[in-house]
Amino acid sequence: MDLSVFITATGGVLQEAGDAAIISSWLSMEEVDAISAIRARVETSPEADVDRLDAALLTLTSTHFDPAARVQLAKFYAWFKIVELLRFEKFRGFPADIGEPFRTFGRN
Repeated sequence: MDLSVFITATGGVLQEAGDAAIISSWLSMEEVDAISAIRARVETSPEADVDRLDAALLTLTSTHFDPAARVQLAKFYAWFKIVELLRFEKFRGFPADIGEPFRTFGRN
């Protein structure tokens, strides 16, 4: 068994679980506190982590089972993209791996 394949696969699953935990923590906060946490995360994370969290947040926003949570996540996603715009000084588009309708707005 090649351990590098196992470690790579496990790392991806752990990153996804970590992203889900971050987003879930935002849902448990007061809205102003969650927006502050989003801002801190986007402003301080490496670009690859911002990209991964962007995809995770958009996916969860569109698939969450609770309609009220989807509305809250949509607000969070809007704030996420605003902070991202301010940090990178341009609109960077939507994640390329979330579905065909968004691909026309792919990353620059």
